[in-house]
Amino acid sequence: MRILLTGASGFVGSHTVRAMLDAGHRPRALVRDPGRTARVLEGLGVPAGEVEMVRGDMLDAASVDAALDGCDAAVHTAAAIGVTAPSGGRGAPGDLVRVNVTGTRNVVGGAVARGLERVVHVSTIAVFVPPAGPVITPGGPLAAPRTEYGRSKLASERYVRDLQEQGAPVTIVYPGGVCGPHQPTLDAMMEGLASALNLAWPLPPGGVSIIDVRDLADALTRAVTTPAPGRLMLGGHYLTWRRCAALCDELTGVRSRHFPVPAGVMLGAGSALDAAKRVRRFDYALTRDAAEFMVTLVPTDDAPTLDALSLTLRPVEETVEDGLRWLAEAGHLRRAGRLAPPGSTAKERSMPTLLQRTLGPLFQRISGSRWFAKIGPRVVPPLDRALHKASGGRFLLGQALVPSLVLTTTGAVSGLPRQAPLACMPEPDGSWIVVGSNFGREKHPAWSGNLLKHPEAEVGFRGRTVKVTARLLDEDERAEVWPRLVRVWPVYDRYVERTERRLRVFRLTPIP
Repeated sequence: MRILLTGASGFVGSHTVRAMLDAGHRPRALVRDPGRTARVLEGLGVPAGEVEMVRGDMLDAASVDAALDGCDAAVHTAAAIGVTAPSGGRGAPGDLVRVNVTGTRNVVGGAVARGLERVVHVSTIAVFVPPAGPVITPGGPLAAPRTEYGRSKLASERYVRDLQEQGAPVTIVYPGGVCGPHQPTLDAMMEGLASALNLAWPLPPGGVSIIDVRDLADALTRAVTTPAPGRLMLGGHYLTWRRCAALCDELTGVRSRHFPVPAGVMLGAGSALDAAKRVRRFDYALTRDAAEFMVTLVPTDDAPTLDALSLTLRPVEETVEDGLRWLAEAGHLRRAGRLAPPGSTAKERSMPTLLQRTLGPLFQRISGSRWFAKIGPRVVPPLDRALHKASGGRFLLGQALVPSLVLTTTGAVSGLPRQAPLACMPEPDGSWIVVGSNFGREKHPAWSGNLLKHPEAEVGFRGRTVKVTARLLDEDERAEVWPRLVRVWPVYDRYVERTERRLRVFRLTPIP
């Protein structure tokens, strides 16, 4: 069959192209950027030229109609997502509902109007959350989402259901959290796994449904040719958050940091972020809808779908392992353990997390300000020392934004142990680079003087304690590391401009 597919450069769409080709179909992709789509598909082993691409946009009815010409079926996976976009662009404030509903009308409605044999629309189990019972079924009541994205999916859902009631050959598929390898742009599910393993696992009540992207792609391909119910639930494997965290620890061999979060706290945080976004738009995955999803989700009834499509899901262990391995290979996962790429370290391949990308610039501006230089030294070190002690050495205030450690030196005058929480740059050889910035003030920090007199010290880093020897870098060494230090924490350059002293830079090398 010749099948029109939207979203071919996305996670689900690209894997669906691969599944269609494997099943002997001829996919035709409606794409805005053929070059980008070709690169994504090549990553899945689909050679350039094997898939017919039609340049167009789901918002342009004429280009959709031209792409549908000669097709036997259509699969609609494309959707605008997220909470921000440039003003007036796709996904801009007030625009997501219009974009997603218009796209669904043009693709699904257009395919029905042309009389195609089968049309498949990809929805989400989120349209049923919070659930009405202990198991989610396609007959459950629809949600009342608060976010624009949620409202756009619900509006599209209602439009497609209206077509079904009119007798149109449309199938709706409801996937859970999609996981697996080769994701062109991280979505909330995969971003959440990376953030939890890199930083810490919040463990609220509830759980998550995980569906392998390859199983979903297979299901969408089969739904085109298999007589099946009009609504197919495919949430996948349901795991409590505690079990999901434990599974990731088992697969990586790395014990991640876990902390319980009451449902009320999670919901309150989501509501607070929603309110903040109304004042100033910013991109952060947690919303009230997302929090509600996390704390109230229950298993889905997939049995009718699996029977209708003669489909067997991969074990969830395989799905999560492949997803984590890919996150590590792509540089999104610092604490990959045994899943880290051979011959490389997570430090060398790490990329900024969502938290670092969104809050990093704000905290850099605050940290580089003159007023903070007066307040910061009185507030940040005592708070960090308390957090470090309470968490057993696993958490510091700033480590969500920049690698951080606690340095214990011997006082140059007192001879007593002195602790200083510091930003650091971990090196591939296991050493750390630290800078005596002292928030850009005129005096060198006391800990740097301590190291000059007593080079042997102790480092507390991510839950482990290491004895080290400190060495002040010479000019050539300093020139080599400084550009890398500024990439880790750009505020260092601002401190240099503010003070006349030369910031001391030390290498802390573990003692064998």
